[in-house]
Amino acid sequence: MANGGVASFVKSAAIELKNGIRINAVSANIAEESLVKYGAFLKGFTPVPVDHIANAYIKSIEGSQTDQNYTIY
Repeated sequence: MANGGVASFVKSAAIELKNGIRINAVSANIAEESLVKYGAFLKGFTPVPVDHIANAYIKSIEGSQTDQNYTIY
């Protein structure tokens, strides 16, 4: 539910932003590297490599798109 709120905010904020300012969001499942510590609390989630999450952030920041929600499964 929280991710839906963030995605909706990004969509509505992108309409209001001027002067080439962009806004995007990244939504990822648990990072593989966090399974040892947090895996017991997040059963059923598919872990993803942290480099996939990092690449989504890089794409979000350095890319030319706005109004995007990069979902990493």
